[in-house]
Amino acid sequence: MFSGYVWLNVKARDVVETDAKTGCPTKAGPNSVTAVLFDTSDPVPQATMEDLANKFRQIAGSIKQGGYLWVGTLTAVPGDLKELYARCNPGDGSTVDVWTSNPGKHQRIWEEAFDKPLKELPEHLPADSQADQSPIMAGIQKLKLSLFDNGMFDNVPKRLVLVSDMMENTPAYSQYKAGADYNAFKKSPANSRFRTDLLGADVTILYFNRPERKFPSVDHANFWTQWFSENGGNLSDFTKLEGM
Repeated sequence: MFSGYVWLNVKARDVVETDAKTGCPTKAGPNSVTAVLFDTSDPVPQATMEDLANKFRQIAGSIKQGGYLWVGTLTAVPGDLKELYARCNPGDGSTVDVWTSNPGKHQRIWEEAFDKPLKELPEHLPADSQADQSPIMAGIQKLKLSLFDNGMFDNVPKRLVLVSDMMENTPAYSQYKAGADYNAFKKSPANSRFRTDLLGADVTILYFNRPERKFPSVDHANFWTQWFSENGGNLSDFTKLEGM
């Protein structure tokens, strides 16, 4: 009897307590951070949105218990981001011990706070917007300063997912005018204005392959590979979305 009591006591101490607001472990904090930034500043076909929804579900499903997920959209104002979601994955019912916790209750918390809102999120993304600017670099810089530099994420893996046509377009530098010429970018005010340190973040681009783009997509991928490398990130995945 005594040994059983001791065992239950030890198991109870192993229960991960989470913050009610963020869903993150209260003691250890988040064990990773993933930021997904949507740039839907130009119209997106329905087929592309469906492919995007599928890939977004895969990304959300890859966040392990204790991992923090931030989701937001880029606006036409440089450095202005709209937050759509920001929580840790609290873990579903299978992640808790039946002897020391209530798996059913934990499952409901996971469904309502993490699973359900993320499944519904792609439906609320604007697919037919039109903006005069696409300040991608400024958005990345703002995201790094406001999220990755948060003290919660100092020593955890960082991932950045960009959903965009990656057509940087501001008065400081526009790829509609300069194309994917990296030397032209280096000579522009944007080179120093939007420089940042992504702290080794792994970067994925889910690419809107715009037919009106005047240069090959491989040149575009090479441009952003170099930009991320010079700004402390690693572009490891450049995937074209279907339907464009």
